Amino acid sequence: PNLPQGPTLSTLCFMWRSATLRERRTSINRAAKSLVFSSTKGKRFRHGLAIQLDYYMSPQFAGVASALVNNAYANKGIDVSFLPTCPVGLEQENVRIYKDANPAVVTMGTVEQNIFSPTLAANPSLQTTAVAAMFAKTPLCIASLPDSQGSDNMKIGTHEDTVEIMKRVFPSNQVVASPRATKNTDLVEGRFGGIQAYTTTEVPALRRMLGQNPIVTPLEGHGDAKLGYGQVIFTASECLQGDQRAVVQAFLEATFDGWNDAIRNPEEAAKKVQEAKKILGLDDESNDHWYPSADFEVEMLRRCNDYVKGTFEGDRYGVIN
Repeated sequence: PNLPQGPTLSTLCFMWRSATLRERRTSINRAAKSLVFSSTKGKRFRHGLAIQLDYYMSPQFAGVASALVNNAYANKGIDVSFLPTCPVGLEQENVRIYKDANPAVVTMGTVEQNIFSPTLAANPSLQTTAVAAMFAKTPLCIASLPDSQGSDNMKIGTHEDTVEIMKRVFPSNQVVASPRATKNTDLVEGRFGGIQAYTTTEVPALRRMLGQNPIVTPLEGHGDAKLGYGQVIFTASECLQGDQRAVVQAFLEATFDGWNDAIRNPEEAAKKVQEAKKILGLDDESNDHWYPSADFEVEMLRRCNDYVKGTFEGDRYGVIN
């Protein structure tokens, strides 16, 4: 994937209170020492790389899982480690804290562009730069029950990090933060008229729960909303200098080769996601939007593949404008 050239892609960031920053540095450093999951312990590599995923290991990271299980990172001389899952919206902050504490380690992360851009725009000191995207657009949507009226005063439950965006996209609706783990149950039992969902995950799960498709309102393009890429891959900006730039490039090559494999054989890729979960211990959270069946996992992966295909330009996946 194409990497930004020096200052031509400026970094965007947001401000912390100093006390909060010190507390979070202490917390993430302690967690990193005890909980970083290395995929290749006991082997020697030329370069270390730490990655902060914005969710548990799942089909939305099938390219990463395939590269990990196939030893593609190791074959490129990368000892890749996975930072513990973090609260939503803190991915860039965790990458900055970890990089400052470990300057010799290339540090990267993933997050939706609708979180990445406003977070960075608020504070240049985070110094993170987007280098690729796994999804050409966001799968973010609002899901509601088939018999709902879709009124303007419908109460919508969303993740805490997207409340403000949802309020802008749905100004006539009541938008509130709601628990992520019980969102489908909350919708079915009538606590909300609509919930924040993803066409790759909650939508196929709800179809299985309800026996019919829910009403789906995609956010991209709704009321002229432009939310950008899904699953942006970013890095601490200094990793684009010197020898570390080549490590970033090698990681992206291995990851999107993994996505190429997933697109060609989604059934096999779904098995690799399960194997990666066992390797890393980054299993899915306890929630009600994960349907316990192999065909659900494959359907999720196929839906993710469709978003990845949209990033293909020239001879590669993951290209960003």
